[in-house]
Amino acid sequence: MAKAHEHELIGLDRRAVAGLFDSTSRLVFSWTARPVTQQFGALAGLSLEPIEYLVLRHIRVHGPLRLGELASRANMTPSNASKIVTELVEEGLVARQVPNTDRRVTMLELTDAGADAAARLERAGVGMLAERLAGFSPEEVDELYRLLARLADEVESWCGVLSREAGGPAVATEGGT
Repeated sequence: MAKAHEHELIGLDRRAVAGLFDSTSRLVFSWTARPVTQQFGALAGLSLEPIEYLVLRHIRVHGPLRLGELASRANMTPSNASKIVTELVEEGLVARQVPNTDRRVTMLELTDAGADAAARLERAGVGMLAERLAGFSPEEVDELYRLLARLADEVESWCGVLSREAGGPAVATEGGT
């Protein structure tokens, strides 16, 4: 696959790519802004920090996970991940398990309460997004889903390559690429 370096866009419209970069950046920053995540939590009946939502989601989607895997996936240091996990363990949402097959390893998994919290957060997020999509036709929503999923898979795959090139662990993707 050809790589686009700096301003080489391989036949793509520069304005369209710049606009897409701007739009996806705004989407990520807006969706993770404190007022949005606070509403997210309120709708789910939870009062967690945004990073705690992220950790619960990663463990729900990819768990059980080792601490280092979680830190890599959540783009945080192992030390920071450890602090957040400790808080979630104290809140009864995450459990540390030592598998019988390798006693040197500690795996992180959701407790029943953590799985319930993660499911409630997902329902709240889906509901909030549905409200934002109310002005879109069903066909537009389907097309947006298809294209964003494809872009997310491409970016996640690229992140894994960059991580390996930097000597870090491979970052597995949610989309399955």
